[in-house]
Amino acid sequence: MDLAQKQVTAGPRGVPLDVASNYYPFFGALMNGRHQAYGLDIRWHYVDPPNKLFRQVLKSPRYDVTELSLSSYTMMREQGWRAYKAFPIFTSRRFRHSAVFVRKGSRLVSGEQLKGKRVGVPDFHMTAAVWIRGMLQEEYGVRPEDIRWFTGRVERVNLPAAIAEKTVYVGKEARLFDWLLEKKLDAVIYAHLTKPPVAEGAVRCLFPDAVEREKAYFRKHGVIPIMHLMAIREQHLEKGLGIARKVERVLRKEKESFFKRLDMVSSAGVLPWFSEYVESTAGVLGRDPWPHGIEANRKGLEKFLDYSMAQGLISRRPDLRELFLDV
Repeated sequence: MDLAQKQVTAGPRGVPLDVASNYYPFFGALMNGRHQAYGLDIRWHYVDPPNKLFRQVLKSPRYDVTELSLSSYTMMREQGWRAYKAFPIFTSRRFRHSAVFVRKGSRLVSGEQLKGKRVGVPDFHMTAAVWIRGMLQEEYGVRPEDIRWFTGRVERVNLPAAIAEKTVYVGKEARLFDWLLEKKLDAVIYAHLTKPPVAEGAVRCLFPDAVEREKAYFRKHGVIPIMHLMAIREQHLEKGLGIARKVERVLRKEKESFFKRLDMVSSAGVLPWFSEYVESTAGVLGRDPWPHGIEANRKGLEKFLDYSMAQGLISRRPDLRELFLDV
């Protein structure tokens, strides 16, 4: 039976819910594959890479609760898509100065130098690209239209015509780095923390001091850029927020448990300098950089919506309660 067609009535184990996401340690017991709590029978599905999952659920709402791209979600909601509604729960937050790559011998070392350059990105509308374009304009005075954009994948969400006609589709994502090494591109945006798919030493980060710039961005704006969110199928909201509140409670309890374990590992001396790293990071970001709730995330969400609207991906600024459940 297709997951989207299954019954969701409570059984002996509770209300069955299929939950899909990438791997996140703060999901704790959910990642064992099956977890019962608060009258829910949760079956977790690991899907990698996230882009694969996003395409699945935008095409068909096969999971009860799923991870989604913040940019795809906000664009689709404006276009009338109502298969899911988001929790103010965010699975991925990453600073993005370290996500822009150039050739090893490139003379580019800062954002303002990208003006007039050719930049490759997997999807124009992807959340990481929205943050990077916003950061380039806000911090370095480089507008999105000052750059020639090349994309490596077919967009998950249809772009507004004015944007689509100004982007060049080059093929599969891996080709972007081929084009960079062949000097057809000046820079490439790569959203993953793992090393780019090129030979060792062939490329480097645009910003030699990316980490320090990311810390400075946080101190200035008070924002860790939000990438992904969790959302629940609208059918579970037809009888109220009961199931949604239980899902939020499960995720919150698992997150709290993770940070308690992190404190224990930090104090156990398992790895040299690990406790110093944890303390120094907490000194910048606080003890819990992944808070739930609309108000706790308002500053970051509003900045993202400002960026998205300025870039023409959405035509109006939605109220956050249009986008997110108040649980």
